[in-house]
Amino acid sequence: MTTEENDFQLPTNDPYRRGWMAPLWLTMLAFLGTLVAWGVSALELTSYIFLVIAVGFLVLFGVTTLIVWVWGQTHIRRATEFLASDRPLVRWKYSTLEWEHLKSAAWEDEGSDWKVQLGCLTVLFAITGLLTGLLIGADEGFGEALLGGVIGVVVGGGIGSVIGAVVAGSNHLMVRKAYAQTEPGEVALGRDEIYALGNYFKGNGTSSYVRRVTLHHDEPARLHVEIQLPPRVRGPVEAAWMLPVPPQVIEAIEEVLPMIAPESNP
Repeated sequence: MTTEENDFQLPTNDPYRRGWMAPLWLTMLAFLGTLVAWGVSALELTSYIFLVIAVGFLVLFGVTTLIVWVWGQTHIRRATEFLASDRPLVRWKYSTLEWEHLKSAAWEDEGSDWKVQLGCLTVLFAITGLLTGLLIGADEGFGEALLGGVIGVVVGGGIGSVIGAVVAGSNHLMVRKAYAQTEPGEVALGRDEIYALGNYFKGNGTSSYVRRVTLHHDEPARLHVEIQLPPRVRGPVEAAWMLPVPPQVIEAIEEVLPMIAPESNP
């Protein structure tokens, strides 16, 4: 392990790649679906409603992919500027053994996420399809409403299963790729600014900031970072990072903790 700046590798991997890989694959599927829907509609085999639905998915997934990709590139640029500057107060790189332990722990934590994603999206789209089918068939009577609901469950569940499988598969692939990374991760701490294992945060002093950094002297030592995030429509406004601390940098961390966040303590 070293704290020499020239030994650090500047970030090149998009930490949000896991966020845009899934919608990218879904955009490709939606594009193929749009072509198929356009073809059968042009041949008057079905109405244009399926083409409208396919185009809607194409726009949704395409815009999502673009937004997350742009944000990831911005993230990389800002993290690179931070690591290349004199703003880090303390920084370290994990040893090969420490890195292997970190990767193994992350693999165990995220190993079952794909099952949750697959099941939730399948059920969600099945319910949406059921309600849509019931509403469409309601004007024709109870029998048509019931038939429409059954068809909606099947179609919605099928769409949800495909989307869930793509999302879960993409996330699983990204986790596996991260597990295969042999270059040890890095951490750098600055004033209201932190880079850790590809993730970067810089507070603005008002709606977002590093609230507290606490050093736990357990075995092994751990750094608990509490972050305040800006208000969001969905998602928490608080985040917590738990970073293992090598013994060689414990003393250096204790010296700079009060400068990272006002409420920090060793």
